[in-house]
Formats: sequence, C-alpha cells, structure tokens
Amino acid sequence: MPPIYLDPAPRSYPDFVHLLGRGNRGQASAGTTSSIADLEDWLLGEAINETDLLSLAESLAWRMVAAGLPIVRATIHVGTLHPQLTGFGWSWSKFDGLCDEIVIKAMSAQSEAYMRSPLRPAIEDGQSLFLDVRDPETQALYPIATELAEQGITHYAVLPMPKRIGANRFDVVTIATAEQDKFTKQQQDQLDRVLKYLALHVHRHTARRIAENVLNVYLGPSAGKQVLEGSISRGDGNAIEAVIWVADMRGFTELTEKYSGPQVNRILNGFFEQVVSAVTDNGGDVLKFLGDGVLAVFPFQCTETAADAAKAAMTAADEALRNLDAYNTNPCEDIRSLNGWSPIRCGIAMHIGEVFFGNVGGQDRLDFTVIGSAVNEAARLEALTKRVMRPVVMSQQVADLLEIPLDDIGHHELKGIIQPVRVFAPKHWKSTAIQI
Repeated sequence: MPPIYLDPAPRSYPDFVHLLGRGNRGQASAGTTSSIADLEDWLLGEAINETDLLSLAESLAWRMVAAGLPIVRATIHVGTLHPQLTGFGWSWSKFDGLCDEIVIKAMSAQSEAYMRSPLRPAIEDGQSLFLDVRDPETQALYPIATELAEQGITHYAVLPMPKRIGANRFDVVTIATAEQDKFTKQQQDQLDRVLKYLALHVHRHTARRIAENVLNVYLGPSAGKQVLEGSISRGDGNAIEAVIWVADMRGFTELTEKYSGPQVNRILNGFFEQVVSAVTDNGGDVLKFLGDGVLAVFPFQCTETAADAAKAAMTAADEALRNLDAYNTNPCEDIRSLNGWSPIRCGIAMHIGEVFFGNVGGQDRLDFTVIGSAVNEAARLEALTKRVMRPVVMSQQVADLLEIPLDDIGHHELKGIIQPVRVFAPKHWKSTAIQI
C-alpha cells in the first residue's frame, strides 16, 4: 500500500512535502530531564528504546527545553535512497506543541525554496550557519528568514551532523530561539555535543528506513518485510492463499524491433507506472516485472475474506485499464515524440490458489517470489485474452466471488493445464475493443 498522507492543519507545507505522522505529547515527553547532563545521559542510554524517529525527535526537543536551552523550534532532515523521495524530516515547534514527521518528494531538489534555503549549504557542503533572521541581508539571501522572524524567532542555527558512512550528503538539524541574544559559545558547545550523540540514533534509524525503502522498491512491501525480519535463507517463506494477478503489455516484441533500448524503456516505464499504481492503491503486492508483464498478488489477510481480495483485484484491473486510456490520451512528451508511437494496450488475468511465497535460487543468489501451479495458470489465462478478444479474464474461482455482471466465455484449454478451464470476463469491458 502507498503511504497514507495526513492533513497537516493547522500547519501547512509545500506541495512536495507530505505529513506522515504527528506527535503531541507536550512537556510530558521530557521525562525527568532538568539539565544538559540529564539530556546527554538520556541520549547515551534510554533513547535507544525510542522505536522511531518521530518519538525520538519529540522527546529530544522537549528535553532540550527542560535542560535550559532556549529553543522554540527544531527540525531534523535526513536523506534516503528512494526513486521518488529526497528524504524525511521531523519538525517540532514550541508555539503549537506539535512534532511532525514529513516526507520530501524528489522534486524538492529543483524547487526555489530549496535552492534559496540555508539547508542547502549544510546538506551539500556540511556548512554550519548561525543566522540572525531579523537581518535584512539574511532575509534577502534566505526567504525563510522572513517567515521565521514573523513567527517571533530571532536566531536560527543550521547544523550538519557527522556524515553517515556511504552518504554523499549531510543530515542536518536546525535550532531556533526567540531570545534577543544569539546562542552563546557555551550553548553552541552544548548543542555540538548533543548533536554528536543524536547522530548515533539518527544513523541507526535512518539505516533501517533506507533498508525498508530499498527492499520495498525492489521486492515489494511484503517480501521486503520478510527479508528485514530475517527470511533470507533458501527455502524460507510460507504458503499463502491469494488472488494472482497478471498483466501483460501488447506488442512488446514489435516495440523492441522498432525502437532503441532507451526508447523501449521509456514506453515500459509508462506502462508499468499506470498498472503498478492501480495494484498498490488497492492493496496488492507487485512481486515481479516479467519483461513486459507484471505479476502481483492480493493475499487473503486475516482481516479480509477471499471475496474482499477478489474485489480489490478486479478494482485494480479496472483502474489499470482506465489509467492506460488516460495515459494514451495525453502521454508524456518523451513518448508522444516517438516516431510511429501507438497507444499502450494490455491484457489482465486473475486466478485464485495457494502459492509459496519465499526464497528460491542458488546458494549465493536468491530471489523472493511466488511459485505454484496457480501462478502458471494465471499466466496462461492472460495469454488467453488475445484469443478471446477481452482485456480482462478470470477463472471461475474468482468469478464466483464477484458481484458484477460477467460473461461466461466457455471452457478453454490452456498450455500445460490438463483440464480445460472455465473462463469469465467482465461485461463492462466487452465493448471496449480499443483495450484489446
């Protein structure tokens, strides 16, 4: 499932920033901290028990206040490895008592807000900044300074943390005060020590987050979760009941003969983007990209029935075809400019069965996938879409679970399947020859 973004009100964020979570524990999260020594002891001990960075960031901010540091605003910014994300952030303010966890989309790197932000020299070059946000020259250089000054903030520190191993950019903390005087040398030294201790926790949590992101992108959420939990040995896995969902793009062979590799890649990415979003938006798990095809499953979870999974799979098929229709109407310029380009079409098949979901392969090279006769049957069903001229087909097992008008298109022999299979197709796609 894609992340669920929350309503940030009463706060607001740019279009490339989305709210993932919010803490509102207030001063209670400071615990027994009453001095810098207490704060450092917490960072070196109990802070290891904080299960996520949102809780850690909120506790840290209030403990810094309790320790006597005159801060009214604090943020943490960390980079990540993800094709669509630049990183994550945590933003605390004493004014509203909230601590937000946010995700920053990759487009932020080209935004004017970032290009003219004091975060940029800190993230890219490791430069520390101590700014008087009331200063007109500072406001002219960094527009955020004006916003902070309007909130009553006077001084703003941008502090890079020690760089993570393998990272090409710095994680950054910002600290703001409403005091008339700037941070004293003693306070700067205290902040420096606190951030060095904090970096240990940030690096630990960030490593886990990056691993999750990478595994989710390349393996899918279900497989990624199992690998992170230790299912990394050949044979590890479990049998699951699921709706198996297979989609295949039409005319791929002709495309490879007609266009160059990079051009074919652009077309494939356009196809996959429309299909994958339909699957994930409806709770499915994309397991494989099979050349020009997609293999996905809609597992029966303990909280849902087989009928729920079948309905989700059918909804995903509907959305995938509608997405492709919309994309074909207005493709991106890279696709539209291809000589002789024609609209992208696909066939989709659904079947139900028990499959093994786990590790297969050699001793030193494993793949996390789903195997079983039901997978093979689903693939054969998809090939049938061309013969019967229907964009979506399904086995009787799926049809029996759906409450939509269906056409019984008879029994069909499938390659490698001993008995003929009874096949059904949704009536609402019957007349849409454009999708064949």
